Amino acid sequence: MKLKTKFIIATLLLAIFIVDMIWWFRVSDNNSSFEIAKNNYLAAFPAFLQNTLLLTGIAIAILVISGIFFVQTRKGNKLQTVSTVGFCLSFTLAFWQLFSLM
Repeated sequence: MKLKTKFIIATLLLAIFIVDMIWWFRVSDNNSSFEIAKNNYLAAFPAFLQNTLLLTGIAIAILVISGIFFVQTRKGNKLQTVSTVGFCLSFTLAFWQLFSLM
């Protein structure tokens, strides 16, 4: 796979996660109760995905794949700086998600 294609895939995966986090922040900001916020957040997903552990696992997988693709695209001269930032951001967010499981 070309470096540019991997970079685009990594960027899209990271963007999907960031949109998901923005959705969580917006939902949790509008509700005073954690349970209500969690239920409102999960209501946006289909029934088979309405499990917080499953969603967190998917988020970690998306971020790790994104981080790996960013590491692989650091070899290109044009994308080196942006890929390094994406790599650091992806793995930092993946560890944050892993920590949220505890």
